[in-house]
Amino acid sequence: MTTLYLARHGQTEENLKRIFQGHLPGILTEEGKRQAAELGEALEEIELDAVVSSDLQRVVDTVRIALGERRLPWETTPLLREIDWGSWTGLYLSAVDRNDPPADVETWEMLYRRAGKFLDYIRRNYDGKRVLAVGHGQINRAVQAWLEQIPAEGMNVIPLMRNGEVREFALD
Repeated sequence: MTTLYLARHGQTEENLKRIFQGHLPGILTEEGKRQAAELGEALEEIELDAVVSSDLQRVVDTVRIALGERRLPWETTPLLREIDWGSWTGLYLSAVDRNDPPADVETWEMLYRRAGKFLDYIRRNYDGKRVLAVGHGQINRAVQAWLEQIPAEGMNVIPLMRNGEVREFALD
């Protein structure tokens, strides 16, 4: 059995400004850095074999702070990137009609399929391991939906993870 500890990056300046971050790097706030340190404290007593994370800077910074002096194999992957907001990237949430996304926005179904690919990757490469996976709000929601066999169109029933939060899952 593989144990997956799924975590979300610390708060960013873009979170506070209510901006569609998508694939932007993101800048951790002081609160975000504190959340990353608290994530590290929450994981201190947990034996981990590896870390897999998004390759976006806000996650990389979160992992570096959370791991501190802890040395673990760590790889980054675009599979754990946040949803791609396309031409909405960088815009304020209040500036768009969310009922009418542009054609270049990654759909919930596309995000869900990417979450499934991520889980297949973990099962193939980390069988029997205890893995910390650090991502973003929407991709983490999609990963959890996949694990709980909730279809893409029902993902919104899963509460969005708080910045710095971690949830544990057993993968068969």
